[in-house]
Amino acid sequence: MGPSRARWPVGLAVFLLGISFLVAAHVRSRQPLRQAAQLPTWRVQELAVLVRQQEEARRLLEAELDDLRRRAHAYQAALVEGRELTQAMQEEIARYRLILGLVPVEGPGIRVVLAPGPPGVPGVIPAVVEAQDLSALANELWSAGAEAMAINGVRVLAWSAIRQTDRTIAVDGRSTTAPYVIEAIGDPAALQAALAIRGGFAEGLRAVGLRVGVQVHQRLRLPARPGLEPFRYARPAPTPQ
Repeated sequence: MGPSRARWPVGLAVFLLGISFLVAAHVRSRQPLRQAAQLPTWRVQELAVLVRQQEEARRLLEAELDDLRRRAHAYQAALVEGRELTQAMQEEIARYRLILGLVPVEGPGIRVVLAPGPPGVPGVIPAVVEAQDLSALANELWSAGAEAMAINGVRVLAWSAIRQTDRTIAVDGRSTTAPYVIEAIGDPAALQAALAIRGGFAEGLRAVGLRVGVQVHQRLRLPARPGLEPFRYARPAPTPQ
């Protein structure tokens, strides 16, 4: 009985020692777990701050991108509007250049030849073409709808000067001689009808002994004017307020 009692306390001590070791090991094993559980909390806070910062940066970038898109759209609209305005101005300039005779033109029309009359009765001076005859004939064609006109190859406008000199007729300062060839672009039928009116101006020219020939052409080509004389005295009037 004595030896068994002696062994029992020793076994109990060993058992208690093992239990103590297991408890200590368990405590040690739980301590890192708590530390590990605490570590993500700090990381989550830091990550949350970074996420908020990234969201704010993204919001600012998106706002800047929207602003750049609006500006690009405005620039594109202005560019398109500028192109349209430029095209409209170019078309308007081309129209004015056409009206002012600064470009060659071609189209259907008539060719009128005005020449002095043939020799008649001996000793009688044949009829000669005067500046007023040529000017009035050109005005007849303008009134009949002529869109462009040239006299002896000189492009003229409705306000061109046709005046008498000593021996010739000056057309816009250029001396010309008979026969006088007027080429007018427009509706050939209307232009021809204007000169075929009974009692009209063309018939009156023939009555005084001048020769007036009219031919219809489907394609006439008229040269451009060399340029317009600058205004020396006239200036644009101010727009009334």
